[in-house]
Amino acid sequence: MRRTRPGVLLIAGLVLGVAVAGLGATPASAARSVGPPEPQRAIRALDAVPADSLVDSYGVGIHLNFLDTPYRDHEAVARALADLGVRHVRDDLFLDAPRQYDAIRTVARDAGVRFDLIMGRPDRPGTPEDYVETVATQLPGRAVESLEGVNEWDLFGGGTDWVTAMSTWQRRLYKAAKATPATADLPVLAPSLAFGRNYSQTGDLSPYADVANAHIYPGGFPPSNLIGQISQALLQLVSGKPLITTEAGYHNAVNTTNGHRPVPEDVAGVYLPRLLLEHVLRGEQRVYSYELIDEFEDPGAVDPEAHFGLLRRDWSPKPAYTAMKNLLALLDDPGPSFRPGALAVTADGLPADARYVLTEKRDGRFVLLLWRDVSVWDPVNRQRQAVTPADVTVRLDEARRLQVYRPSEGAEPVAAATGTSLPLQLDGQVTAITIDPIRPPQPRAIAVESGDGRATVSWKLPATSAEVTGFEVTREPGGLSARVGPSARSYVDQAVANGTTYRYSVRTLGADGASGYAEAPTVVPAGPPGRPRIVSATPGSRRVTLVWRPAEDNGSPVTSYRLAWGGRTLTVAPGKRRATITGLPAGRRLRVTLRAQNDVGWGPAARSAYVRTSGR
Repeated sequence: MRRTRPGVLLIAGLVLGVAVAGLGATPASAARSVGPPEPQRAIRALDAVPADSLVDSYGVGIHLNFLDTPYRDHEAVARALADLGVRHVRDDLFLDAPRQYDAIRTVARDAGVRFDLIMGRPDRPGTPEDYVETVATQLPGRAVESLEGVNEWDLFGGGTDWVTAMSTWQRRLYKAAKATPATADLPVLAPSLAFGRNYSQTGDLSPYADVANAHIYPGGFPPSNLIGQISQALLQLVSGKPLITTEAGYHNAVNTTNGHRPVPEDVAGVYLPRLLLEHVLRGEQRVYSYELIDEFEDPGAVDPEAHFGLLRRDWSPKPAYTAMKNLLALLDDPGPSFRPGALAVTADGLPADARYVLTEKRDGRFVLLLWRDVSVWDPVNRQRQAVTPADVTVRLDEARRLQVYRPSEGAEPVAAATGTSLPLQLDGQVTAITIDPIRPPQPRAIAVESGDGRATVSWKLPATSAEVTGFEVTREPGGLSARVGPSARSYVDQAVANGTTYRYSVRTLGADGASGYAEAPTVVPAGPPGRPRIVSATPGSRRVTLVWRPAEDNGSPVTSYRLAWGGRTLTVAPGKRRATITGLPAGRRLRVTLRAQNDVGWGPAARSAYVRTSGR
């Protein structure tokens, strides 16, 4: 079922400013011109957020059950999503639609995405409970990550009682989801609205929603348009909950007379990376751009519903698709949670409309994203707007390798430098600067294992973008300094004395410097004890007495001695130097072996001469 959007008439309005501190940008509202250069600012530490969290904050709307559109080829959908690098999608769930369920499973598996599913609406067959049961029985596992209330029922519901129908559906959906084991842990999103003015009519939905849900289309204006107004109104009604914008974006029906104003494809390519960053900047959990692919033919470019896609109907990428693919690839850094650090950085010459987000990857690479909250398109007069670039200088407290990217222009860097400063021109596009440490990181997980006349030091190296040329291993006492290659993760030192305590340190060597030393625990090399020396083996009446001299401990104290004869053994304390074997047969000829043990193991055996017992 295709959707119409008369509700987008609300999107003609002000471009809202965002207060930003840190790099030198100041709060601004609808700033459009570059003022005089600002004085040079002090460099200070700026906290970063995980780069991958931005990738995780982006999603795309799809329609796998729209079989009269390109979405019918769900394998192509999966390939396009995987190529884009997105991890989250939003779709409308239908009842009794096994083809859609198979498509959801396929896309989730092949593209590595998870689904937010719109759980029905009051004018369709079925109940909220039926939709929950469908997810539980048809889509088990990890394909589905959230459930969503009715979509824009203030637009599609008709009549004056849409609030009651929507609220009742939401309450039943929430209760059914939480009462069903397969869905109990899935967050439930509030229903979305098409018209911002209707938020005041819905009442408090907080008890029946885990996440607030907004639709915020800029309407041809810059990406920041109306985000603050709509999100503030929504969060007053779904209070204390995280916010997800499940629809946002631009269409390219440049000849439309619809109130939802268009932008050309290349303008959407400039605006869409900014759209993600504007929502991230405000602390939103996620924003879904609408939609993946143009749904149907419209050669006259008059119907907005035919031109929301990141891909054209023939699957060719629009500039917005390519720009988002480039941005997500720059930030992609999947892995376990980590705590990002801070970067001492500032930027001179930032205009008042400048915005930024600082991110860090697990390998220590920072990615600084800069843009300006300016218009590159006049949606009212449908004219391009020139933006005079601002001369900006990014400064650091220490030299690093810097590369400049423009995701809306391409995937390759447009400039590179090594040093403490980087001049650039900042305009309406997102500019990304990768900031790599010149020095490689310290080794981690340093361990050391003792051996007989040797010690083995091992380590791990965190992922790094610095050029690693090798490792240096030092040892005290003895003043050892040994170097191994960049692929080595261990070193065996065979010039040590058993019983001596040693301390090792390891550092990473790089093309532009070395890391600090990482210290290993102390180690005492040792081997099994030496061979004890049997002094005498004296027979007696049904007994033999053995006397010996102690074995060399070989770096680890002797813990016991063991006598063995005829398949039997006798263990004695380490301080003993004599032991008597009793209960032997009279006239028995035997030979006794003796060996010592320490924490490393058993040493070699000493053997007595043959002796014969006496007695009856």
